[in-house]
Amino acid sequence: MPDNRMRIAYVHDSPLHESLATDYRDTTRLASLGFTDVVISDQMSGCLFGITPELVQRIDSATDSGLGVWLMDDLFTLPADSEAGCPGLDDSWEITANAIREVIEAAPQIRGLVFRYGETFESSITGLKRVDILRCECIHCSSMDGISRRRKVVELLESVVCREMGKRCILRLWDLSEEGVHANRFLQSNVLKKWGGDPRFFVSVKHTLTDYWRHQPWNPSIAEEGPARLIEFQCEREYEFIGMVPNWMGPEWSQGPVECGERGWTGIANVRPKDWAGSWIIPIGGGWSSRHASSELWADMNLHTALALTTDPNRDAGEILSEWIMENGLPMESKSLFEKSSELILRLRYLDVWRVIANQRWMPSENWFRDDNFVPGACAKIANTVVEQGMADLLRSERALASAMARSHLLEAEQLPNCEHTEFILSSYRWALQFAEWTEETWNQFLDATPLTRTESKELLLRRLEENPLAPLSVMD
Repeated sequence: MPDNRMRIAYVHDSPLHESLATDYRDTTRLASLGFTDVVISDQMSGCLFGITPELVQRIDSATDSGLGVWLMDDLFTLPADSEAGCPGLDDSWEITANAIREVIEAAPQIRGLVFRYGETFESSITGLKRVDILRCECIHCSSMDGISRRRKVVELLESVVCREMGKRCILRLWDLSEEGVHANRFLQSNVLKKWGGDPRFFVSVKHTLTDYWRHQPWNPSIAEEGPARLIEFQCEREYEFIGMVPNWMGPEWSQGPVECGERGWTGIANVRPKDWAGSWIIPIGGGWSSRHASSELWADMNLHTALALTTDPNRDAGEILSEWIMENGLPMESKSLFEKSSELILRLRYLDVWRVIANQRWMPSENWFRDDNFVPGACAKIANTVVEQGMADLLRSERALASAMARSHLLEAEQLPNCEHTEFILSSYRWALQFAEWTEETWNQFLDATPLTRTESKELLLRRLEENPLAPLSVMD
């Protein structure tokens, strides 16, 4: 039986920075890599009320490359001067339905539309506003609970996009925390009971229970009954150094997260949708920082893996990595080093001591380091609690182990034969060691200075960065 699963590419720009410049927007290249589809408007630009000649030209170009085109927006996106916006007003839904019709009429060549709710960004198009349908508590919404709001989204999109306009529709089931419809499979199942059975309606979920952290179980809703599903994979890993450090996700995506005790039990080889529509793949981007990596090599390593596992979910991850190494002219001796990169990330980014104390899934390790920022409040909370519980020596030894592992990985990288990517590979491992040693000393200073306030934590971090800069990192305000 031929593989007809979609492979959708989506470059995820940051809400705070300029659009990412990347070859992953080149639709000819995307098609050559094996993608079938591309998203060419996102939650910043959107598509409702924004079908410009330039966007139509991009749609046509992608179509000419052989890709199916999707346009995306958040719900609700409405005219700024509209009094609508709360889910308790019929106007909010009617304006949205009419905007959907106008988009499809203006760009009938698209394959479909993508919508999400539960996290909204300001539109980059003037004259529009975004409203979170889950947060409104006005008198019009007093009798409309969260399940009813979410169900009405399903009903609207299936009715207008699929049945009336004849297009496909993807609902990205993403709202924040462990209690949202993304992570809570019982809530999700309850909401999707409103699906009327149209095969052109799809839902999309991240492979992780909550967000793209480690220490996340494989999303249990992946195997739920209901509409055909896409699984979302992020290749650069926004919480784990955004492409500056090698971070191969092959074993986790294939066989499940080892740190959650799931290796061999979950992952795409063992738990996948009953009706698997394909994969939503984010080559680069995600999070709130600008781009810092000088190469897309580490993103490409994961992108190749996600595409290969979508084609054959039972394929051996190590075989996929070997294939990628050969295709990119890298020395085969690098394979064992890259295979250990996810262990290095676990040591650099996460805190085992804090996992024992708090066992968090949402924001594991308090998100003490996020994107390209240190988070002073989280650092203070961790240091204070660890000292109070008499576990300071454990945290010190943990950070020393991270430095030792980073040092060992760099020594291995320095022994590799030269290739086209040698300088970037070495610079990645050098930066990883610098981060490990810098944070080892910083945590020692945190622990020595307890009890700490957030302000004191921030001052300590700023002083450390002034005395010993760790570009491109900074301290969150």
